[in-house]
Amino acid sequence: MKSSTIWHYFQSLGKAFMYPIALLSVCGMMLGLGSGLSDASVAHYLPFMAWPPVKTTLLFIVELGLYAFANLPVLFAIAIPLGLLKDKEDKAYGAFSGLIGFMAMHLGTHFYLQQNNLLVASDQMSTHGQTIILGIQTYNTSVLGGIVSGLLVNALYRHIVALNIPASLGFYSGPRLVPIVTLILMSLVGLVIPFVWPPFFNMFMAIGRWISTSGPVGYFFYAVAERVTIPFGLNHLVTSVFRFTPIGGSAIINQQEYFGTLNMFMAYVKENAVIPLDLAGKMEQGKLMIQYGLAGAALAMYQTAKNRMAVKALLISGVLTVIVGGVSEPIEFLFLFVSPALFAFHAFMNGFANMILPYMGVKMGFTGDLIQFISFGVLRGVRTGWPIAIMVEVVYFVIYYLVFRWAILKFNLLTVGREEDGDSTLPDATPDKGEEMVSALGGRENIVSLDNCVTRLRLVVKDISLIDEARIKRAGGVAIVKLDATTLQIIIGTKVFAMRREMDAYMGVRHDGF
Repeated sequence: MKSSTIWHYFQSLGKAFMYPIALLSVCGMMLGLGSGLSDASVAHYLPFMAWPPVKTTLLFIVELGLYAFANLPVLFAIAIPLGLLKDKEDKAYGAFSGLIGFMAMHLGTHFYLQQNNLLVASDQMSTHGQTIILGIQTYNTSVLGGIVSGLLVNALYRHIVALNIPASLGFYSGPRLVPIVTLILMSLVGLVIPFVWPPFFNMFMAIGRWISTSGPVGYFFYAVAERVTIPFGLNHLVTSVFRFTPIGGSAIINQQEYFGTLNMFMAYVKENAVIPLDLAGKMEQGKLMIQYGLAGAALAMYQTAKNRMAVKALLISGVLTVIVGGVSEPIEFLFLFVSPALFAFHAFMNGFANMILPYMGVKMGFTGDLIQFISFGVLRGVRTGWPIAIMVEVVYFVIYYLVFRWAILKFNLLTVGREEDGDSTLPDATPDKGEEMVSALGGRENIVSLDNCVTRLRLVVKDISLIDEARIKRAGGVAIVKLDATTLQIIIGTKVFAMRREMDAYMGVRHDGF
């Protein structure tokens, strides 16, 4: 497989992961707000919170928040074919087949366990690695089972669609054949799981135990790995493995076994309990610190710019995006390629914060943005250590500001607004940025494929030498990442969806809702 094809596949996979992750972020905030506001300590200071209608409403919000976490495996099984397949009809049948395949796989496993008298009583399921999934007692493969199922359905899809069947059965040909064949094949995969899952499960548990028992060393390297994969757009793959699979660890909470850091965390939140130290070290708490650090970096870039007014709006937008929305790429890509050393410093600071915060008493958990900080930190009381986190945030802001200002002036780094040709690389008020961006990429005939994730355009082009980087930045691009001779990414920020639609409209691509 060509390197460009590999890159494109993993980029698309990262985007597919964002379907359930986007839902999780909202459900997580609902769970945090509902659990925090329904706590008895809140009612002590705000008596109206104990009023039955208010209390009932908050409990309902908690139940809604739990929805995504209770159904994560099937959400991933559906989302992967939905994200990887391109045609509208393929997406629809692929997502449907993902659900069929996931259920068939666990039905196959259940059949094997039943035939071999391996099904255990409900009170023994957690200790035997079993659980109930969509009403089926099976092995608790957690999200990993959903991911494997989704990947297999996606891999099988094209082969099944191309099968030639008798004309008399023509109604079942093409995409309609996929869920039918998927039902059979994935049930056979389910029969194999009892042989392969136990050793894999033990391996994952061993990795999770190493991260937990290695203490600050494990917490540090996990956070650094998450940050250094940002330039390649693969950071979601790193975090998803820890958040949703046994690699992130396991815990029995209220007689229910949970795998993955985020699943365990939300279970503790539901019980309104403080998370343990080893879980806090794997909850990416360092992200909140570097977000405020990036605000200090933005201030340093502003003060060292030749034309401050030209970069003011760009930097303010980036700071608001990283603090309120938790999206760091718009600021990170302003200095990543100008000074890789500063990005290495940034990755180190992420790992360092993740390493020391649990030992300072900060156990807020998943606090990727301001709303989550309030939901999972402030509303759950000082026991989460949020006042300490604020003090560390201030320190990080100052450190980043001083380091970035010193490095920019000392080495004359050409950060935003300091380019030799003035501010020509900054986004301007181009009337139609979609048309401008397409032209900057060498025209529509040079674009082989166009996709996007949360913050960046993902492209495959015929000839990468035809792109005009200055025009790309004027059209709204913050930075360009060249992955190989034909594959590149353009960092846009949170307006990437609007940019993608403008480009598609100019090129005559119709949107069908996916």
